[in-house]
Amino acid sequence: MKRSGLFSVLFLGLAACGPTGSPAPETTVSAPEAPAMAPDGAVAETTPPEPLLAASLTGLNPRQVQEKMGEPTLVRRDGHVQVMLFEKADCVLEVVFYEPATDAWFEARTINARTAKGMAADADTCLARQLPSGRWHNEH
Repeated sequence: MKRSGLFSVLFLGLAACGPTGSPAPETTVSAPEAPAMAPDGAVAETTPPEPLLAASLTGLNPRQVQEKMGEPTLVRRDGHVQVMLFEKADCVLEVVFYEPATDAWFEARTINARTAKGMAADADTCLARQLPSGRWHNEH
């Protein structure tokens, strides 16, 4: 076979391995979003809101929980235990704090949720009902 014939066969062979006659998929590149502007014209920093997870309250002291949740509907203290209730018509979120030692701060250790009728409920769902804005109280 002549040299030019060999190149033709190789070229056709490689062409057969390539894409078929269908066009290449289109790729789109979206433009970056413009930064939010503050009223004075300065660029405002935006940070995504902290996710609303009941477990996020674990380890916090009562003041920190109130900063995130707002005022509880009930606070009860019994010795080394303190309980805060956050109630809505369809669910009750209960945050139980323990004081590890007499001179230590209370710390949230247990998060429970129940329906208004006392049946167990999902704590994250109940928390979302307590904060319908989808943000912690102190993120407004």
